[in-house]
Amino acid sequence: MNGRGPVLPWVILGGLWGSIGVGWLAWMTVRLAAVVGGGHPPAFGAFVTAVLAGDATRATGATPAGWVVVFAVLALAAATALAVVAVRAVRRARRRRRRSAPWRLALPSLADPADLATLTPAGAADRARALRPSLSDADARRLGDDAGLLLGDLLPRGLPLRASWEDVLLAVMAPRAGKTTALAIPMTLAAPGPVLATGNKADLWAATAQVRAGDGRRVWTFDPQAIAHAPQTWWWNPLAAVHAVEDADRLAGHFLQEIRGEKTGGDFWQAAAGDLLAALFLAAATSGRTLLDVYEWLNDSASPVPAELLAAGGYPAVAAGLRGRQAGAPETREGVYETARAAARCLRNDRILAWVTPGHTDRRLDVAAIPAGRDVLHLLSKTDEGAASPLVAALTDQIVRAAVVAAERSGGRLDPPLALVLDEAANICKIADLPDLYSHLGSRGIVPLTILQSYRQGVRVWGEAGMDALWSAATIKIIGAGIDDPRLAEDLSRLVGDHDVDTTSVTRSAQGASSTISSRRQRILEAADIRAIPKGRALLLATGSRIAAIALRPWYTGPRATEITAAIRTAEATLTARATGAHPAGEEETDDSPLTHL
Repeated sequence: MNGRGPVLPWVILGGLWGSIGVGWLAWMTVRLAAVVGGGHPPAFGAFVTAVLAGDATRATGATPAGWVVVFAVLALAAATALAVVAVRAVRRARRRRRRSAPWRLALPSLADPADLATLTPAGAADRARALRPSLSDADARRLGDDAGLLLGDLLPRGLPLRASWEDVLLAVMAPRAGKTTALAIPMTLAAPGPVLATGNKADLWAATAQVRAGDGRRVWTFDPQAIAHAPQTWWWNPLAAVHAVEDADRLAGHFLQEIRGEKTGGDFWQAAAGDLLAALFLAAATSGRTLLDVYEWLNDSASPVPAELLAAGGYPAVAAGLRGRQAGAPETREGVYETARAAARCLRNDRILAWVTPGHTDRRLDVAAIPAGRDVLHLLSKTDEGAASPLVAALTDQIVRAAVVAAERSGGRLDPPLALVLDEAANICKIADLPDLYSHLGSRGIVPLTILQSYRQGVRVWGEAGMDALWSAATIKIIGAGIDDPRLAEDLSRLVGDHDVDTTSVTRSAQGASSTISSRRQRILEAADIRAIPKGRALLLATGSRIAAIALRPWYTGPRATEITAAIRTAEATLTARATGAHPAGEEETDDSPLTHL
């Protein structure tokens, strides 16, 4: 059979309609020219007859030829422009269809509402009432954000999905893929209990601080490096949580995270520097000293003061170890002290030190009170050398530990839960045992969301084993756009799985055409399709369920978009004024400014 046969009628029909369209355009051109230049062109049918007869005078109705030419040129230009726009629109539509084709074809084989029953509105409401005693008698239909953290809408039906108050979340997305707009900001605003949010930019703070303050929340902004140019209205003492050797070791570990992976001489130097820092932290904590004293001791390797304070404070073994290190070979001693100074380099910055030592303000953060309240903490730090990131990690860790204690005193679980929005966690909140914490935080009503730019970024901080543990412990994983790791893309492709695809083969012969249908197994999403996840879309991996595709919900599509937009404008104006010196922090701003005390 001639394959062109079925096409010919459509070609003929298209040619006829195209001729009619060209004729109508020419007729309209003459009529418009007649309106301006004068003339009496005939009706469309008579116009076509005159054109076919070659009678230009009758076709134009005595309209001046000059005006006909002018309007013909204009019509041709307009038609050309429309054709170009149409061609481009068709090409864009085809490209979008090609890009989205794997996703559209994959959706029937991905998770449906039945697979994710516990994340659907009804399932999330039931879990919330079971996990939070304060909601046991609440109407499930009116829980709203109390039901759980909104993840996005299940594709293709658009059913909203929520994480429960015992889930622990991990998000992997490239920069500008929606980490802040679709995850960090909405979750910071929606959390019903206390919130701790980290960041290395002011965007999350700008979008949420004023809004949460307007909700009646007390907002604490830790900004020692002037990222948001927030005035210092409070201080925090990291040494207040040091009551034993273990506490000092833990605090020292946050500083050591700053040099792990760097070429500092190997594990011996890092371990020795950790012991030294822990001894100095313990000496300062037991004697009422500050981190300023610690940094002074770090710069005087022969000072007997810390060992004397340790001995007087009831830590003779630690004192003996410190004296032994000070009495060791000068090269070794100075190498250990230099490594410790590198780990604690942020303490040489007076602006950073002011936030963690007394004397600059009387208002002091009570870490133990945070889990029992509904306060919001924004912890900001840069990512360069000497940044405040060890202090961000230490404060986050101390609040988590205080929350664990509070949960144990409340029957095992916080109600309302504590939300941890750890944006840029691999840069400014490098808690060494975060993968281990993930295994039990959810059961205590502590819901962390760790946001990474890539899987390898997590490996750089926690190592292969640590990142694998974090990945495995996360009960909710959100994989967004920008996955350029071939190994991760291939692993995700295998996790999504295979499905049966029907293929049709057509055989033509003199007797006619016959078709056969066969099935074959193929990947639902290839690794290349994982890499091409569109912005605004994500894969959702929930424990015990098939992988789902979701549409993220950026804050600007939500019900508080106008309020958040206004807050961002106010915050940006305030930040600019502070940065340029128009309103020095805490001096020229009026008391009724919504960001004065944030």
